[in-house]
Amino acid sequence: MTPLNPSEVDSYRDRGYLLLRQAIKPPDLASVRALILLLVDRHADQLYQAGKISCLYEDEPFERRLALINQQAELEASLWDLTRAFDCPQLFHLICHPVILDSLESLLGAEIAWTGSYVTRLKLPRNEGTVFPWHQDSQYYGQATQHLHVVSLWIPLVDVAEDNGCLYVIPGSHKWNLLTGQRGADNKVRTLEEVEQRGQPVALPMRPGDILLFSNLTFHASKLNSSNSVRWSVDLRYVASPQAQRLTAQQRRGYDSLKTHYRVEPITVRSRQPEKIASLAQLQTFARYYSSQRAAVVKTHVEGIAPPAWMRS
Repeated sequence: MTPLNPSEVDSYRDRGYLLLRQAIKPPDLASVRALILLLVDRHADQLYQAGKISCLYEDEPFERRLALINQQAELEASLWDLTRAFDCPQLFHLICHPVILDSLESLLGAEIAWTGSYVTRLKLPRNEGTVFPWHQDSQYYGQATQHLHVVSLWIPLVDVAEDNGCLYVIPGSHKWNLLTGQRGADNKVRTLEEVEQRGQPVALPMRPGDILLFSNLTFHASKLNSSNSVRWSVDLRYVASPQAQRLTAQQRRGYDSLKTHYRVEPITVRSRQPEKIASLAQLQTFARYYSSQRAAVVKTHVEGIAPPAWMRS
């Protein structure tokens, strides 16, 4: 195990976030990138066959290709849920990565559940629709979830900096409790208070292999991608397994609210009792149900994408 050290835990508790540099080996992200490349291939083929683009841009780098395709086709997109497109175990290796679960154990305890959120987020160049104003995740989950500790993991698949839309956080803002937010016509929550007057924002440039952990009450935001490349990232969310603790009435309402938001019960991915841990097959079934609640999508089984090295060792 590689748990967080005491100073890292103290930093997370004090600041509401923790940035771990090169915590995951970049090759461990290869299967996710491979699935994205396959999805971009399909996207390009469909547009080419429909006569909406004149070139497949196959020789362009990972960061640039989709931007060029969508620019020519005059399309916009802000996130792709890979669990709605693919039916393969390679997608779920990242959820159970030992570095991720070891780090979470230091914050959530030994019984850890994944909420079902697996979003591949893409931030297209100069696309206002991918700008996220200051918010706390519990403003989306529901007021009752302020009594839970939900940890978000944000994992870049490319280099991210201020010019292409890295995340910003306000250190210590998780201690402000849940502030009032209002959902707009674009379905994004905007906090009614001017939070930058209460705390100093910090930009978090990152590279593939870095992971960011932050609380459901930590204020964060992302600005416009002013570069010419796509900012690709993955975000996952975890909680202490509700079955492994005696819940207060507030916590029970919080878990109910979280279940309503994600439409499924959190599923155990680490436990002192191995029989409680979900298998990859169970995670797939879980994701299929989650996806079916959101949209009807034809899934595709994928062969030939190797699992990361830590899964083979």
